Amino acid sequence: MAFAAALVSAAVTGRAALSAPVPVPVAAAVPRAAALTGLKSWTAPAETRIVLSFSGAVTHVSPDSGRSRELIVTFPGEALPRAADVPAALGVHDGVVDSVDVQTAASGAAVHVLFRDAVRFSVVAVPPDAANPFRVVIAAARPAAVAAEEKRLASIASAKRRDRVRIVAIDPGHGGDDTGAKGPRGLLEKRVTLAVARALADELNKIPGIRAALTRDGDYFVPLRERYRIAERMNADLFISIHANSSRRRGSGSGTEVYFLSMRGASDQSTQDMADIENAADLVGGVPPQAEDDLVNILYDVKRSSALQQSQLLAETLLDHIAAGRRLEERGVKQAGFAVLKSVEFPSVLVETAFINNPVEARLLASSEFQQQLGRQLAAGVRTYFQKAGVTLGDSVGGPPDPRGAQ
Repeated sequence: MAFAAALVSAAVTGRAALSAPVPVPVAAAVPRAAALTGLKSWTAPAETRIVLSFSGAVTHVSPDSGRSRELIVTFPGEALPRAADVPAALGVHDGVVDSVDVQTAASGAAVHVLFRDAVRFSVVAVPPDAANPFRVVIAAARPAAVAAEEKRLASIASAKRRDRVRIVAIDPGHGGDDTGAKGPRGLLEKRVTLAVARALADELNKIPGIRAALTRDGDYFVPLRERYRIAERMNADLFISIHANSSRRRGSGSGTEVYFLSMRGASDQSTQDMADIENAADLVGGVPPQAEDDLVNILYDVKRSSALQQSQLLAETLLDHIAAGRRLEERGVKQAGFAVLKSVEFPSVLVETAFINNPVEARLLASSEFQQQLGRQLAAGVRTYFQKAGVTLGDSVGGPPDPRGAQ
């Protein structure tokens, strides 16, 4: 009986086991390997930048900085497959960087950078943001070009004294791997700002007694503080930074606004958001955050107060002239803590020309006719500002100015 009962029990247990759901092993999710999605070089007066873009975060091994004729950046354990449009080798040949070679293998990848001569370099990983992927940026200094740039800026300052002219520094926002805001059909803020800045320079150089100079005259990255320091070294009288606005929702924003510096924070949250976006340009370019102590030490009260008063007058005058064109809504003069406006050596403003992600205004910004119109309006505003400020503009005595500011 005991044996029979055992058989019955075993049969029941077996039927229960057969009827119960059997768990099916599930393969562990395998993280997708990061791929190399971009390999580009940018040649600027101060440096050459090699920018490696990735589809996800990667770990690199290399010196943070140094001096050498070559640099090898390794990615241990990363196969780093290349996207279809990424070359295995990039010939730069700009006098600083000769070539960049990408070697991939299952055990790890490596990027070999060959310099023309021994140069100082730095390597930094840049976290992704809303507009840019994870990147590794290699910057190689251009000492000869830096010396030439310093000579150029000194010649502008010298011409100011010799020719008795007023220097207007024009700062095209963004540049290089820092594209700025994006509009429809591949429209990029960095290209719009450079086009408007060049148009403004051309118009200003037609006015006797004014000479314009750009902080950048090509597609390359310039750190925020270096922008106003360039203007300081050329002994500028005014500083105008050109940008294009963007809203979180496509087409929801419109119009133009002009900012000057606030040392006590932005006037409202949207203005603070705008300042945060523009101030993040250094992070996009791989420039580490800097302490404000050096700025605080020079922003003494009397000089700062005078610069801010004149900056407000300049902002109001420029906005009046843009609004007179009746093609853009006037959004007002505002204050925020823009890093690029923190010099006290001259009045400084930042012009958000129009909304690049508004389809109507994007078409305007992409139009050379509209860019030239903005240049004329801003130049007229500069002339009116000098009149209001009691500055007499006389004829320069050194012949016609260079259209790009004594390059």
